[in-house]
Amino acid sequence: MNTKKYLKYSILPLALMLGGLAFTACTDDIEGGKPVDEGAYDAVKRVDGMLLDVTSNKNESVIELRSDKHQTEVFFRLTKAPQKGVDVKIEMDPAYLETYNAEHGTEFELFPAANVAIDREGKLLLAPDEIRSVGVGVTLAAGSELQEGTTYLLPLKATSSTEGITLSEKAQHAVYLVKDLRAQGDAYKGPDAVRNVCYFEVNDTNPLNALEFVLKDSGKLFFDDIILFSANINYNAETGRVYVLNNPNVQFLLDNNEQFLQPLRKRGMKVILGILGNHDAAGVAQLSDMGCREFAKELAAYCDAYNLDGVGFDDEYSNSPDLSNPWFAPWSSAAASRLLYETKKAMPDKTVMVYYLGGINSWMPSVDGIEPGMFVDYAVADYGGTAAPMQGMTVKQCSGMSIELNRGSGDSSESTARSKKEAGYGYYMFFALGHTTSLVNDFDDYRFQVGRCQSVARGLYDEELLMPEYYYKKNDATRYKLP
Repeated sequence: MNTKKYLKYSILPLALMLGGLAFTACTDDIEGGKPVDEGAYDAVKRVDGMLLDVTSNKNESVIELRSDKHQTEVFFRLTKAPQKGVDVKIEMDPAYLETYNAEHGTEFELFPAANVAIDREGKLLLAPDEIRSVGVGVTLAAGSELQEGTTYLLPLKATSSTEGITLSEKAQHAVYLVKDLRAQGDAYKGPDAVRNVCYFEVNDTNPLNALEFVLKDSGKLFFDDIILFSANINYNAETGRVYVLNNPNVQFLLDNNEQFLQPLRKRGMKVILGILGNHDAAGVAQLSDMGCREFAKELAAYCDAYNLDGVGFDDEYSNSPDLSNPWFAPWSSAAASRLLYETKKAMPDKTVMVYYLGGINSWMPSVDGIEPGMFVDYAVADYGGTAAPMQGMTVKQCSGMSIELNRGSGDSSESTARSKKEAGYGYYMFFALGHTTSLVNDFDDYRFQVGRCQSVARGLYDEELLMPEYYYKKNDATRYKLP
């Protein structure tokens, strides 16, 4: 990837700033007898409530069922101390399924109510000086009726009989998108384990090679997320529209995804479609609000059609936008943030991840008051770097290190991996595994790349990563013995 950074500064001269502070005369007469609009004071006096997930601090989260029972917690939060006791009741709200699906254009099924147990009968009492309740346990039972590959909606609702507590429809709901992954456990190394993300240059390399990276003691797969690098965001000058373009190598994998992509997913890895600029007016940080919504819908349709787990954005290789076209907006982090927001809205059960470059960065702004940590699942840094959290994120959603395996950049030492794990980073990124000639006529180079992954494995998991004995040639599902 190109490591060129874009940084725009806006400097306000001191004289101009001081000029805005000049004294002005009070020439307007004060008129009496007019009624006072107290609407502005209502928000100050009002006490708003919201229902949130304890772990993510969000009102919308994904639950991946890995066993027959899963436990999570919700809590009720107020915007200010209520100055009196507040009664709260938490219960499942099946009717919200229709509202949610209509808002997001989805067709999720309702998680079976009989499989949900809420502790304390869902009842809470907040003291007059409390703004946050204790956590309330929610247990999900994974029965035989759940279908693999189906996303279920579990809507929980908070109500209060206490006068003066305001609850908007969205704020009073905590929504869980539930997936049954009990049969896909080969990559799952635990809820607190660091996840390894591997970008495959699919013009040269078969992503099935990720199946050959296995930890010795646990037998778990080393890689968790596979990024197909890359599809493109493109501009059709004849129609004036922005669309997804796949080169022949990406399209081959999508057309043959049962042979080349679904085997990864069936073993527990996520397959994510990379989105990259392509030397024209389209770019991930230069779409208008309308352009973001329309392009996000197309991305969601791609993930649905090809059974993919999400998309990953990279702001590179785009030309200047045509601002006379309503699809485009000036290049900015705000435009990039809007695209990420609209993409998550269009496919809330899928992964939306980013590579920090160009307009995509840790200081991206909120969208409609919603922090980017609410609609971006995780971020990885450029080669050799550590990703900083966006607003609303923690380091658990960031890569501790980004390693370029073909060129040899990035720190792959055991000590660094261990320190990043202990610091709480949730991801490690690898790029260009088996790129170019290493899986064609330079297997020693490939083994060197594996050696770098082995050092990381020791630091992250206190395990040895086995040296692969087999490999896959490009666009070939046959397993070959390594020479």
